[in-house]
Amino acid sequence: MSGAWDMRIKPYKKEFNYSYTEGVFPTVELIENAPETVLRIITSSKGNNNTGVALLRQKCCALNIPIVEDDNTIARLCPKGSVMAIGVFSKHQQELDKTRNHIVLVNPADMGNLGTILRTAAAFSFFDIAIIEPAADRFDPKTIRASMGAFFRERIHTYKTFEEYSASAGERDYYTFMLKGRPLESFEPDFRSQKPCSLVFGNESSGLDDSYLEVGTPLCITHLDTVDSLNLTIAAGIAMHWQHHTFK
Repeated sequence: MSGAWDMRIKPYKKEFNYSYTEGVFPTVELIENAPETVLRIITSSKGNNNTGVALLRQKCCALNIPIVEDDNTIARLCPKGSVMAIGVFSKHQQELDKTRNHIVLVNPADMGNLGTILRTAAAFSFFDIAIIEPAADRFDPKTIRASMGAFFRERIHTYKTFEEYSASAGERDYYTFMLKGRPLESFEPDFRSQKPCSLVFGNESSGLDDSYLEVGTPLCITHLDTVDSLNLTIAAGIAMHWQHHTFK
């Protein structure tokens, strides 16, 4: 690789046009699911006997992806842990599949939560994610690490407003998850509907505002009054499990 990728790779900043994985497993996920975005793989000399690093070398050779051993760069990018591999990749915006179910995250603020939701989405066959800005940086290595590499299995697109998303998403059923919605356990879906659906979730601290009561079907995940609300990642996981198994 020549040109810009002979340059020194710096610790991540949002304005960069590249990001990177931290660790062997998410780096394998990167190569297997988004090989066209890979710019370089960097390995540690400590990984010479690591089977995962050996697999990375094999895949890089097969796909003609540059791979180098560089302990200094790994130490600079990941000073707090023992990381055996890093995958540098170009940032990219993907188009969502209008025929598939979507997850819509309105102003998610925490990168760890965002990454965990991406991982859960991949587990329940949600591969299209709409993020309404302002939002946590989906390309930050913290997000990618929390997703355990599931980030690279997802089509992710950011939108300035929910209206921008809904105008482009095609005809679909919307389920908004909010405290003022009807109880999830008492809701009987219309199984005659052949339209894809969107599950919509709000910010960690404020949830969805009342305007979303007019969007599709508002639903509430009921729980004891010992807590005021569920963590966003837990609520999203319950909702995805419900949709995945209810609408089979």
